[in-house]
Amino acid sequence: MNRRLTFLIAAFEALVIAGIGVGITLAPLTVIWLFENDPSIDWFVAFRTASDIWLMSHGTRLIVAEGVIMGVSVPSFVISVVPLGLTFLIGYLSLRLGRRLTAANELWPGWLSATLVYGAVSLFLSTAAHNPAVYPVNWQGTFLPPTFFAIILIVGSLTGKRKLYGEASNLPEAAERIWFKNWLANRIDNLHWGVRAIAMPALRAGTGIVAMLMAVSGLMIAVLLALNWITVTRFYEGLQVSVFGGIMVTAGQLAVLPNLVIFGAAWLTGVGFQIGTGSLISPMATNIGPMPIFPLVGAIPAGQLTFGLLAVAVPLIGAFAATLLIKHHADEVRFEFASAWNAAISLGLAIGFVAAIEMGILAAAASGGFGPGRLQTVGVNPLMLMAVVFVETASVSILAAFFSARPDKPDHPLLLERSR
Repeated sequence: MNRRLTFLIAAFEALVIAGIGVGITLAPLTVIWLFENDPSIDWFVAFRTASDIWLMSHGTRLIVAEGVIMGVSVPSFVISVVPLGLTFLIGYLSLRLGRRLTAANELWPGWLSATLVYGAVSLFLSTAAHNPAVYPVNWQGTFLPPTFFAIILIVGSLTGKRKLYGEASNLPEAAERIWFKNWLANRIDNLHWGVRAIAMPALRAGTGIVAMLMAVSGLMIAVLLALNWITVTRFYEGLQVSVFGGIMVTAGQLAVLPNLVIFGAAWLTGVGFQIGTGSLISPMATNIGPMPIFPLVGAIPAGQLTFGLLAVAVPLIGAFAATLLIKHHADEVRFEFASAWNAAISLGLAIGFVAAIEMGILAAAASGGFGPGRLQTVGVNPLMLMAVVFVETASVSILAAFFSARPDKPDHPLLLERSR
């Protein structure tokens, strides 16, 4: 693709991605407005709601002014929970656009046009969604969406595999990609030999531990929803919504389901999470205060001591398995390190560090506030989670690394004799 074509295609696709992000909530809200809403309510209420949700998915905070909600007077509060389901969808579409740009001769026109279009949509929505009762923080609504979009777009275009076929496969690669590859190779070559040997296996194992925690958490939530289906059904009935309203409630819960999966992963580590100030939901103890009646509440784990001890074993087993499974990727560790102790401790600590950082980032992204008063504290304490995950995973990974990262025997005859 030449410069002009890259500019136009990226701009169009950025507009489509923004449209999908807004439309995925605006469409069902419009259906409800058409068939079930009070005729005196303007359609722009649905539009502002969809715009607010789209802005929230990029990290924008909503300010709810002081007023009366469902007959109860409440003070002003901030909604800061990010609906990660919609965030992940937008991020995936942005990454795909970046990977498609790898076929371009130059990347910067695509970066520029896509970011400008996405920023224009963001500015329009943050302005149009302003309402004295509920409104987004203006500067966040203007700058956070295009920043989020541009970062993922650039990463996808620089790191994605180039897909060209036939004669097009002989075309020169974009200068930006060549520069990035050379820069990354130089950075890796200039790393300390110990860091260079440990970095990739630690990243694989640490990410594998986090993936295992998320998988087990998702399975646990699915089982709890199935077992507590009566409670979930009663919550739906308690909301007293129509069929279309129930569909919208379900769609809203799907948007925050990844948040609950992350909370479940924190629960498996023993740290637990909060739904309201003063509450604690952990494997060892559960103290739940008044909560909003949402069907997804039926999936909240309320553990007994015996089951809690079994749950905390999940990250330990995950760390042990992940460290063993990277044996074939730890060749450089076994070659560079001369002592089994040094290799095991270095690799185990690095794996624990990676897992702790990734879990901390996920916890920070999933937590926030979504209601007045005590509901301003919802989620996980990232620092505490990082500390616990590091201790749990590093200690087990060090033991497992004695097998997966034990240094090779020296192959030089004199060194071999000396080692005996």
